Amino acid sequence: MKKVFSLVLSLILVLGMFAVATAEEQPTYHFEIVSKGFQSTYWQAVYQGTSARVEELNAEAGYEMITFNFVGPDSESDIAQQVQQFTSALNAAPDAIGFAAVDQSAFMELLERAVEEGIPIIGFDSGVPGAPEGAVYANASTDNYAAGAMAADGMWEKIKDRVAAAEGAVRIGEVNQEATGESVTQRGLGFIDRIIELATEAGYGVAVTGNEFYVGNCSGSTASEEEAKIIIEVRVPSQTTVELCATEASVILNKEDTIAIFGSNQTAAEGVVTADDSLYVCGTSDDSVIAVGFDSGATLKAAIRNGVMYGAITQAPVSIGRITVDLLLAVAQGEEVADTDTGCAFYTVDNIDDEEIAQNLYD
Repeated sequence: MKKVFSLVLSLILVLGMFAVATAEEQPTYHFEIVSKGFQSTYWQAVYQGTSARVEELNAEAGYEMITFNFVGPDSESDIAQQVQQFTSALNAAPDAIGFAAVDQSAFMELLERAVEEGIPIIGFDSGVPGAPEGAVYANASTDNYAAGAMAADGMWEKIKDRVAAAEGAVRIGEVNQEATGESVTQRGLGFIDRIIELATEAGYGVAVTGNEFYVGNCSGSTASEEEAKIIIEVRVPSQTTVELCATEASVILNKEDTIAIFGSNQTAAEGVVTADDSLYVCGTSDDSVIAVGFDSGATLKAAIRNGVMYGAITQAPVSIGRITVDLLLAVAQGEEVADTDTGCAFYTVDNIDDEEIAQNLYD
């Protein structure tokens, strides 16, 4: 009897030790995620997708396989704060870092350090263009240049007859919150280049004026400002705020030849709406300024529903967060990863409630 008891006790101890060893062998991963900000509901939607995907993966694993820390600067123009946050992310020695750079040029040395320390980086949203070789393994983002072109296509369908009927030149405004981040600059350039292309096809000359970055990096004016049928005026505020974007938008909206305006992200688009709160020139009629925005949020959705804004481009921010987590986990596990286009669509009051659109619109 004592022998049987001893055998049973030994078996229990062995099984217990096996269970402990098995638990210890379960892999865990920690990710640091540094976004461009928290100042808009767009980034909150990205965070929502990130958190939901981590919860799903942990539930599938049956234990807390993934932990993460999601941060971002108070403003998308606060480069110093994001540098500090990215430095802290490196110091945490995570299994991988998700990163959307406010100004990619400010992070070259830190990215070199990431390569040296073997910490892989997954870019999201704007990503980290121009990063040192071997730093960024993949990006989860909208094709921002194509998205800007899509905004131009949506606007052009609404204004092309008005352009043709105009006796003199007409002005199309563009407000960009800054001229450094890859996502915003690519959208702005994509919009300008597509308007130039569409105008050229229709036989019109185009002059691009305003901010030096966009003037210098677009496909180029096809006519002087005095001879152009279409003038594209690009303005960028000194800091990234809705109020300062509204100031820049007001300059454009106050000009008599303005027939359309584009705000290339949520902050800039809300700036256009804010500017119109006192000007009352935007709308969807043939004699109104046709406003097109980017992203979503309660302000833009309301502006589209009430006819102040004609349309906007929606990204898929929740999907960006989810896909970023999937890429972080894959690269941490040593798998090959590749850039993933998270998509976009043009929406107006006519399709804002369609399922494929509505699921990507956040408040």
